[in-house]
Amino acid sequence: MNTVVCDTGPIIHLKEAGLLKLLQETGKICIPQMIETELSEIDPLWKKQRPEWILVVPLSPNEIKQAESLVLSGLLDFGEAEAIILAKKLNPKWFLTDDTEARVLANSLGMEVHGSLGVVLWSAAVGHLSYVESKKALDKLSKTSLWISKDILLQAQEALKAMFEKMLNRNDS
Repeated sequence: MNTVVCDTGPIIHLKEAGLLKLLQETGKICIPQMIETELSEIDPLWKKQRPEWILVVPLSPNEIKQAESLVLSGLLDFGEAEAIILAKKLNPKWFLTDDTEARVLANSLGMEVHGSLGVVLWSAAVGHLSYVESKKALDKLSKTSLWISKDILLQAQEALKAMFEKMLNRNDS
């Protein structure tokens, strides 16, 4: 099973859209303590309701100092910084974030980075969602606290359409 490190954004946005189960399909989901703390602050019931497939992985004191250095650089908050340090430690298949600065830094460290939209598109690509379910999922996601520009949403919808047209063409041949 693939390891995936996630920061707060994708968990919040997929949960708001009723799509958190899609995250489980991506692999073993690991979060650092600070993400657990942020999620608990946003949703007081989080600790009682956290799915058992989301694992809180502790960082060493040295790793926490590394995260603090990232925060002091002014680029990231503590949750994102701890998530990136955890990703460096675990070398996951994916790092999931909806934050631009965290995405840029993770990419610069050689990590494969995706966000909430990417989870929906991947779920469609591997057959966890039908075309209709995928379109509904994108619509639900666009109505959450995740900021998505009209252009990005349109690109995601076009990618979805192209993906399913390609699958239909393969099945017809």
